[in-house]
Amino acid sequence: MAKNTGKGYREGAVRGRSQPKTPPGWTKRDDETGRFMDVKSDDEPFKGVRREHPDEAHPGEALKATGPARKVSVSMPEDLTAAVQQRVGRGKFSQYVTEAVTRQLELDLLAELSELLTAEHGPVPEEYMAEAQAAWPDGQ
Repeated sequence: MAKNTGKGYREGAVRGRSQPKTPPGWTKRDDETGRFMDVKSDDEPFKGVRREHPDEAHPGEALKATGPARKVSVSMPEDLTAAVQQRVGRGKFSQYVTEAVTRQLELDLLAELSELLTAEHGPVPEEYMAEAQAAWPDGQ
């Protein structure tokens, strides 16, 4: 475990955390869940936290359904199950649900990052929101 020395540096490493360099600054991430934990507003990385390699995969980042599958049981309303089966046909139900869950995880991580950036830098100014809405009138 890393410990502050009181002399401007840490001894040891912070375990279970990593940090990518992002446009707003260095972003600390939990290695197990992929959740963003903090963003630094200056250009200096977090002390004692491992820096990520640009090609490194993380939970929730560019999620891909790869590797061995594990069978799980999920309860869904019958009408929703029937609608998915009708849409995708035989043998594609699991793939469809996997893609839906992957997309939801991506949205959850984006929402977490948005909350973190809002807490760090404040809300997006109204003039920027108006400009974005004018550029993409069909967006929400």
